[in-house]
Amino acid sequence: MIPTKYSVHLYVAFFYMTHASFSPFLGFWFSEQGLSSRQIGLLFSIGPLVGLLVQPLWGIVCDRFGIERRVLAISLLAAPLLAFGYVLADGVFALFILTAVVYAVFYSSLMPITDAITVSHAREHGQSYGGIRFLGSLSFALLITPFGLLYDRFGIDTMFVMQLIAMLAAALMLLQVKRPSVSLRRPGRMFSGLGQLLRQPSFGWFLLFVFVVSIGNHFYNVFFSVFIGRQGGQAAEQIGWLNSISALSELPFFLLSGLLIRRWGYYPILCATALAGALRWWSLSLEPTFAVLMTSQLLHGMTFALFMAAGINYAFERSPEGMKNTGQTVFALVYMNLANIVASNGGGWLLDQYGFPVLYRTGALLALSGAAGFVLLALHVRRRG
Repeated sequence: MIPTKYSVHLYVAFFYMTHASFSPFLGFWFSEQGLSSRQIGLLFSIGPLVGLLVQPLWGIVCDRFGIERRVLAISLLAAPLLAFGYVLADGVFALFILTAVVYAVFYSSLMPITDAITVSHAREHGQSYGGIRFLGSLSFALLITPFGLLYDRFGIDTMFVMQLIAMLAAALMLLQVKRPSVSLRRPGRMFSGLGQLLRQPSFGWFLLFVFVVSIGNHFYNVFFSVFIGRQGGQAAEQIGWLNSISALSELPFFLLSGLLIRRWGYYPILCATALAGALRWWSLSLEPTFAVLMTSQLLHGMTFALFMAAGINYAFERSPEGMKNTGQTVFALVYMNLANIVASNGGGWLLDQYGFPVLYRTGALLALSGAAGFVLLALHVRRRG
């Protein structure tokens, strides 16, 4: 029996194993099926688009009825089974679209509810979100390269089976997680807290600048494996190594995120991570060698881990009591959904028209704009006291 204090730690480690098995390789798999950049972008945008509709419902239902673990368990079982629709589609693009829709209905619940449970558990037990999330990055880093080697050996289609096995394991670990005792929900009117949250001007501007910065992040998430695949060689293995380095770079930032946020505050941290993103995307626009690519992956710790940790904690603190799941869901809608939709479709068009250099230069300019926005927001909040 796992001690309650560490039950979420183990679940998070297994949960991010599911990501290592599937998500980094999906764009490459689509490319191997002969899809164009626009088609790949469209498929990647369907999940976030569906999430715009269903994620608020998942969050509100969990807030109202307190069934976070039940929703996670159902989604962990349903999502990997539905993903086999891509294989069964046999290259028919309409069936790819249908699979992307039904897969997203369940997959979209996983991240925001897991984050809400993790933040609540950390605060209940005097821990930090970053310290728990550290284990997720460590799990991802240790497993993604073996997954890549496995897929090079037995074929990229193996990733569908491995995702199913990984999600079943995560569902078993979820059984050890107890219901959060730090309030995530409030009885009564379900939408009142959401309206209260969105009426905060600083929170609205925060979401806007998160959106701008995140477009560049999703240019990377959606098209990076396609970029590596077009370089030739053992693509799955290279994807594994590059993602392993990026995941390892997250570890110190997740461990120290709480300390850094307390020391410097949210806005300086968010500005610094946006500037790191601008540097990273600009370096990719130069079409660097594989060695330079590996070096640039070290910036992932700032552009993803520290950025996400600051954003999640900011959203948690600014959310009304009893609406913590909904607050996390709103942040996820902007960071993971709206920005992803724009990046997937706009990025696919940019890539087909102008190539990878213009794609990543655009991401760099957007990151610079977001950094400037966080500076202005910090000055505005300071003037208002």
